[in-house]
Amino acid sequence: MGEWHVEAGRGRAARAVTTAVAVAAGVGLAAAGFAGSPAALADVSWYGVGALWAVWLPVAAGLLLTWVLGSRTGQIDLDLRVQDAMEGHPVRLELGLLLAMLLGYAVGTAGLSTLIRQVSEELPSGVALPVTRLVFFFVLPVLFVDQGGFSTSGHGTRMPALSLAVREPWRWLGLVTVAAVGVPILLDLESAAAPTPTGTLLVVLAILAGVSAIEEIFFRGMVQTRLELLAGRTAAVVVTALLYALAQAVSSHYNTFTTMVAHDPVEQVAVAVVTYGVQGLLLGYIWIRYRNMWINTLVHGVPLVLATLPTVAGQGGAG
Repeated sequence: MGEWHVEAGRGRAARAVTTAVAVAAGVGLAAAGFAGSPAALADVSWYGVGALWAVWLPVAAGLLLTWVLGSRTGQIDLDLRVQDAMEGHPVRLELGLLLAMLLGYAVGTAGLSTLIRQVSEELPSGVALPVTRLVFFFVLPVLFVDQGGFSTSGHGTRMPALSLAVREPWRWLGLVTVAAVGVPILLDLESAAAPTPTGTLLVVLAILAGVSAIEEIFFRGMVQTRLELLAGRTAAVVVTALLYALAQAVSSHYNTFTTMVAHDPVEQVAVAVVTYGVQGLLLGYIWIRYRNMWINTLVHGVPLVLATLPTVAGQGGAG
């Protein structure tokens, strides 16, 4: 019994250290980026919308609503189902593969963007992003993590089924959070001509299916779930949010369609940490509460759709 308490104490200490290191890393990256101009934090924007309205207020409202509405009774049963679904997985090996794929995304995006610029001056180098996102955040993870290794015996299909075949009504309470993260952006958006119905549909489908769903499956469904088993919930949410922010900094650097406003790569990382990193905390908490990939995709994608549509409308009008 005494040995069990010692091991439990060591586990809690390790989780606390992991969380502290992740928080310190995030704060350090943000501080380094804004060191030259501390006041610049107030001018941070997210897809042309002020970060206060686009990120910080929605995240605060979303965290509060998720905490209030989350079912504690259903939560216990859901946690047990997650542990059962992950039983038999080589978690450390799978997490190592996922981190390698995250690195592959950064290197692959840089390489493919460079290749596109050399081959064609007319083709935007930003088209590399959908390709590398699909390959490194979905195709390879599904093949080598969900369907690879122990997953060939059936382990891999249980967690996706748990997160996609959602039958409990309380696990859909996150739809309230979806509305909450969209309202502040609508309040801050400047009036703009509405895009055509076809344009609107294409933007919604491209963002929800091509960006939000893929990134939520990778970061929350795969990475965070495995980190939870190794480092605990809090550390998993914080570390995954930081990894998510760093990936978005890479994306923004090569995104020729919607660039992140920053003066240099260091500030670009800082902006990603205080926007995407903060957003990642909400997405991670929602994942813990509901394990509903549909809700995570909507919370991720709805603000992005609302912030992007005015730009699409403006481009359509200019054309």
